Amino acid sequence: MLVVETVNIKLEGLQKYVKQVKDAKFVTKVGFFPQATYADGKQVAYIAYLNEYGHHNPPRPFMKRTVEKRRNAWTNLFGYVLKTDGVNKDSIYKAHKQVGIVAVGDMKKTIQEWSPSDPRKNAPSTIRAKARRARGGKGMVPINPETVLIDTGVMIRSINHEVVSE
Repeated sequence: MLVVETVNIKLEGLQKYVKQVKDAKFVTKVGFFPQATYADGKQVAYIAYLNEYGHHNPPRPFMKRTVEKRRNAWTNLFGYVLKTDGVNKDSIYKAHKQVGIVAVGDMKKTIQEWSPSDPRKNAPSTIRAKARRARGGKGMVPINPETVLIDTGVMIRSINHEVVSE
């Protein structure tokens, strides 16, 4: 998996469970995994990285923005699952899984709500290319060509999560 951003959930308020949570050795990964590719074979993680940090385009840090906005909610959800289900290996896994599911949705929402003028508009050539691709069809859902971060829809559909044991 190409990692665009690593998220560490702070366990504030969960101090008495920290050792058990750490000992369970689960890690939640959210992002773009190697099997996610475009039709031309490019990895979606590479394109996501270029969008996050910029290259020939302005940086649009959708992952960083999501983490900054939603980190506390994820921590609260993690704690809620442990409080509700007790602290054991199964509930710790379940908490990681729930956070992964919610984080995927949050990241997709950040992309969908990204303003076309934040931080700046798409280049006129990008707008023309998106409009041309949308007119060409091929199963594409028509979008506003001024929308940033969404073109073919492959990137937003490719956001996924997994819980692994280290």
